[in-house]
Amino acid sequence: MKLYILTEDKKEDENFDVEHGLSVYFEKDNKKFLFDTGQSDLFLKNADKLGIGLDKIDYLILSHGHYDHTGGLTHLQLNKKVKIIAHPHCFYPKYDGIRYIGFPKYKPDWIILLKEKPTKLTKNIHFLGQIPGERRASLGHYIKNSIKSRDFLLDDSGVAIIEKNTLIIISGCSHSGIVNIVKYAKKLFNLEKIIVIGGFHMLNYSGEEIDATIKELKKLGIIKIYPGHCTGEKAIKKILSSFDGDRLYAGKVIKI
Repeated sequence: MKLYILTEDKKEDENFDVEHGLSVYFEKDNKKFLFDTGQSDLFLKNADKLGIGLDKIDYLILSHGHYDHTGGLTHLQLNKKVKIIAHPHCFYPKYDGIRYIGFPKYKPDWIILLKEKPTKLTKNIHFLGQIPGERRASLGHYIKNSIKSRDFLLDDSGVAIIEKNTLIIISGCSHSGIVNIVKYAKKLFNLEKIIVIGGFHMLNYSGEEIDATIKELKKLGIIKIYPGHCTGEKAIKKILSSFDGDRLYAGKVIKI
């Protein structure tokens, strides 16, 4: 199978544009999937350059409710049979101080499935739901029923793909912890070979914290890793010196 990186912070091909965000397209089980939308219509432009039409996707999976993963949703023209899969907290208004950083302020006119539990979408595609484990820190706050609460990003999730007896995990930002995400997915599907793709939110990690994370990841059976977005260049360099894989770039096609 192929995974197409539509939106990313970096590029190596000048034909593609970049922004702070992530969006990934793939096909599996005769269905078309879009994972996140970046923050603008850039994912549509890069998809067009890759020859991908996004008007007939079957599922839109949202990793969490931040603008750099959901903002592009306002630019999508989809049929009303499309299913949007997300954790319930994804749609709460989110702020970093006074700055709004959440989901676009409108309600999509499509089928929305709010899931806290792991959810099977097709034979080999699963939404991971709420990730258990301790979170490092909160990020801003969210509003629910007019009450402001610290946001520990309970909505931060990912998708699991089963391909050739291998577990492929796609994460948006890994606010819930990339180690937590991989451990949970491995527990759910009991597969030994694992490929991890996405943003790992290690941008502000110290060298010691990066090393400790890599040490934990090495215990989990990862055969390839593709870091990008919010992982941070220092962390990406260390990760790729420890695992087989490559950095994510806008326009990159990952062949599994």
